[in-house]
Amino acid sequence: MFLRNPLLLSLLLLLPLVVLFWWRQQRRMRPVILVLRLAILASLIVALADPVFGTPPAPPGPLVVLVDQSDSLPAELRATLRAQAETLAREGGDQARVLYVGANVVSGPRSAQDEPVLPDGSGSDLAAGLQAARALLPGGGKVLVLSDGLATGADPLREAQMAAEAGVSVDVVPLAPLRQPDAAIIDLSAPARLRVGEEFPITINTRYHPGTAGPTASVTGQLRLWQDEILLGDETVTLFAGDESFTFRHEATTPGVMRLRAELDLGEGDSFDANNRGSTIAVVNEPPAVLVIANSADEALLLTDALGRQALVTQRISPLEVPTRLADLMAFDGMILIDVPAAALSLEQMANIREFVRSEGKGLVAVGGRTSFTLGEYKGTPLEEVLPVQMDPPPRPQRGEIALLLIVDRSASMSSAFGVSKFDMAKEAAILATESLGPEDRIGILSFDTGTFWVVDFQTVGETTNRSQIQQAILNLPIGGGTDIELSLATGLPALAVQPTGVRHAVLLTDGRSFTNNPANYERLMETARANDITLSTIAIGDDADAMLLNQLARLGGGRYYFANRPEDIPRLTLLESELARADPAVEGLMRANLGQPHPMLRDFAPAELPDLNGYVATTARETAEVVLEAPEADPLLAVWQYGLGRAVAWTPTVGTPWASEWRTWEGFERFWAQMVRYTLPEPDSGPIQVAVEQRPGGSRLVVDAVLPGGEPLDLATVNARVILPDGSQRSFDIRQSAPGRYSQDLALGLPGAYVLSVALQYDGTREVREIGYVQPVPAEYRLLANPESGQALLAQIADITGGTIREELTPALAEAPAERTTSSAGLWIWFLSLALALWVTEIALRRGRLRR
Repeated sequence: MFLRNPLLLSLLLLLPLVVLFWWRQQRRMRPVILVLRLAILASLIVALADPVFGTPPAPPGPLVVLVDQSDSLPAELRATLRAQAETLAREGGDQARVLYVGANVVSGPRSAQDEPVLPDGSGSDLAAGLQAARALLPGGGKVLVLSDGLATGADPLREAQMAAEAGVSVDVVPLAPLRQPDAAIIDLSAPARLRVGEEFPITINTRYHPGTAGPTASVTGQLRLWQDEILLGDETVTLFAGDESFTFRHEATTPGVMRLRAELDLGEGDSFDANNRGSTIAVVNEPPAVLVIANSADEALLLTDALGRQALVTQRISPLEVPTRLADLMAFDGMILIDVPAAALSLEQMANIREFVRSEGKGLVAVGGRTSFTLGEYKGTPLEEVLPVQMDPPPRPQRGEIALLLIVDRSASMSSAFGVSKFDMAKEAAILATESLGPEDRIGILSFDTGTFWVVDFQTVGETTNRSQIQQAILNLPIGGGTDIELSLATGLPALAVQPTGVRHAVLLTDGRSFTNNPANYERLMETARANDITLSTIAIGDDADAMLLNQLARLGGGRYYFANRPEDIPRLTLLESELARADPAVEGLMRANLGQPHPMLRDFAPAELPDLNGYVATTARETAEVVLEAPEADPLLAVWQYGLGRAVAWTPTVGTPWASEWRTWEGFERFWAQMVRYTLPEPDSGPIQVAVEQRPGGSRLVVDAVLPGGEPLDLATVNARVILPDGSQRSFDIRQSAPGRYSQDLALGLPGAYVLSVALQYDGTREVREIGYVQPVPAEYRLLANPESGQALLAQIADITGGTIREELTPALAEAPAERTTSSAGLWIWFLSLALALWVTEIALRRGRLRR
């Protein structure tokens, strides 16, 4: 309990005087009457002191008025607020202060003669205003906030909590922000890093608030895009209420920092001009160097030409030319494998490709075909380790019986070898093929030299007895003379075509060149074979084999081409072909690619616009891989993952024929492959210095970190910086060392827009230069375009945290001193007055003898 008028208790000093008067009157009054009259007098005095049940309020303190002077309020309202605040300050005398709040906080005039100094209207830093007000009220007091609550800067609620802890209460008067029509560029975006020649999108996001004009209002103006002072685009646009996006396409042409600027010119009916501009920067680097490894010159030429037109520097080599030292690959930023079988690479070469990605952070794109992925025997090799797909085809229904034709060269050259002969290995390969086939499968073995000889007529493999007879016939095959490949195909393929099975596959093994070599006859033979659903794979044995012919036959026959430079490779490759014939990892047929998940590799491509495919190699995506495109069966067509420091991509169809023939004439072909390859490439090395601009309260700081080649901090270097401002002017300054290997300088970047900062570091006669870009955004006051209710909600929270009140409108009563805040309490004076009345009635009754027995 406390007393609102405690000074009136001094009247209790009259009680002893009453007693003294009674004593001098020789105690004519009965003592009990005296006591009652003293109690009545005491009760009346206590009632006049206004006792209250509760806790007393804090003693009244000075008043600080925070006046919002940001541009989100109309100019007329800002002037009215200043006048009201100044009136209140004059009435409060020395106990009242006025603070104007914008992007900064300034004190109001101390007298009517002083000219007011206004803050920067490009912000509304309520947190700074509350902090300044709290500093003026060290013993507690009252703050009155006149604002729309659309705050910028630090968190005002945190400052409100600190004010409450300091005994400062905050009353608020929520004000309506500017409701005039306003349009703004809220974002301008482009890829942060580009390469010379790369085409890229530039997206401009706009927002339009029609104000009181209604949601159906619109505004028309010009949208312009600039690179430095070069106009890239000028478009008439119509903006409706809400957000809209506009996209331009541009090509990076010159290395360095590219500054992009968008401008929105709407003329009349736009509240703020400051938010009609947006800026961004992109760092353009030199074209990347990409190594293309391919067996087929046609497919490699198709892709290298396409990438070359997209400003990628390519070098094509065969699998045999892949360096065996990792250091020899470091001149390249990325690598593309086009339908390369694992058998064409040594284990050392495959390990170098793996480390090229994993340890060196370079990029890899593996392209499908009939000799790649599962068909290329990647299983269990370093190539499988580096790729985002595993060489296990998803489960498929069992294929029906197959018919396998082995066409084996038995010319004299097959027997010439040191140690084991090629002919013996070919017979061993045929025996292994019989082991891999099921009992219901059919096999035929045709040998040839200048003539043909059926070693095993087409028959069912059967169980153990028949299988053994077939293998014995293979062992008894004698050596022959010359080589006639055309005759062997003309004899064997028609016999395969009449076999009663759904799958018909032939494998040709030879080490020589045919006596007859008519390309037209070969094409006719293969067309007939494909019409009868026959596929043909070829194995070239040794350097004397006609690799060009055999490669062409495999391509025409829809099979795979292998090169076996050692006789020991023949059984393995033949066994692989027989197993592939049974498993058939190649999925063929007309299909469309489905979107697995959005990805930068498909930037600006809709899945519906991608051409049809005719097949792919079935694989299984790894758990951590991103499947960008998938087949109708959900098998991965385009998958990517992070492998160590680098990225690897798997494209399971082909570049062109036979599975992506329509893609060759697609207008997006070049850009599709360029985006895929570029995504895998590493960021250019920045050298021994790293440059960044860090945001700090009240400004920015340029920070340069420098290291020696061994990673030790580089100290005592001379560091200079040159800054190109958005208006094209330049500033130069030195940067001092602030920590081991670190050099820093505070920056005052007043103009919004794109800056180019070039830092030069010199030490021991060496000069390193690093150039970066930085965008100073448009002040937040113009970027908000927020809902007014959000500001009112913030002000209500501030008042609630500090125990203040909310004044609903701006009225003349604002100039009156605000009521003091008290805690919840109840007045007790009525009870003491009632007690006095009761005692008075009792005293009368006693005097008149009403209470006597």
